[in-house]
Amino acid sequence: MIRASMLVIGAAILAGCATTAAPPPGTMAPDAKVAGIQPGVTSKAELLAQLGPTTSIRFDNGVEVWRYMLPAASAQAPLGEYVVVLDARGIVAKTRRSPLVYQLPQQK
Repeated sequence: MIRASMLVIGAAILAGCATTAAPPPGTMAPDAKVAGIQPGVTSKAELLAQLGPTTSIRFDNGVEVWRYMLPAASAQAPLGEYVVVLDARGIVAKTRRSPLVYQLPQQK
């Protein structure tokens, strides 16, 4: 019984290491839809309608940062990143596109 449990746990760990998790539904932002997002014009409701829900952070002052994944820019970069900053009124203030997904450096 213990041996069977250990095999299942080991298989689950190996499966987790061997695969790259796909972004959750709604977090992928195709280039055609991203092109329609305009700082100073696009509202939070319009952004949600065009790109869908995604990972976001809301600050105490009402500013929000939404992060979407972009389709592969190259074979070396499986996913790119599109970040949208919404002001306290719910209007897109800034956007940033990156061919790579930002990751914190590994600590030694």
